[in-house]
Amino acid sequence: MYKKQHLTPSGFSTILTYYASINRGISPSVSAAFPEIIGVEKETVVLPENLNPLWVSGFVAGDGGFSIGIRQETGQIYFRFHITQHNRDSLLMNLFVKFFDCGKVNIRTNTNRCDYYVQDFLQIYETIIPHFDKYPLCNIKSLDLADFKKAAELFRANGRNSTEDIKEIIFNMNSKRED
Repeated sequence: MYKKQHLTPSGFSTILTYYASINRGISPSVSAAFPEIIGVEKETVVLPENLNPLWVSGFVAGDGGFSIGIRQETGQIYFRFHITQHNRDSLLMNLFVKFFDCGKVNIRTNTNRCDYYVQDFLQIYETIIPHFDKYPLCNIKSLDLADFKKAAELFRANGRNSTEDIKEIIFNMNSKRED
């Protein structure tokens, strides 16, 4: 773009080739308008036998999440750590199960997505949070992790007696966080 190549027919074709090669590929309408566009062949990624803990933290910084909720019908507080990817990456998601020695993988057939998730509080408290204490997140998601950890500490110490304090944390986490 710096060289303005995207404004030429060949530059635009190059962009469409990239577009055809990522995520879901080229849309039917674009394919009909530009039938000569073919995505580049993707290399097969060979997954490692074991994940590097620094890589795990970096990956979670981009694609992971920390959430807390309170079930309306029971008042039960729950914690969830999750990573979501396209279901073609289910083998990678299973490496997270192996790495953390906890959690599950769910393949969502209706959306082509798969999730690695941990919902067991003790596994979150004794495995997930300590990992990020040792290998910290280095982006804004670290603020969500700090809130997640604070709520976990409150829950561990006070159980359901910490509901109001945890509600306050929930209302300021993730997308509800103010600058």
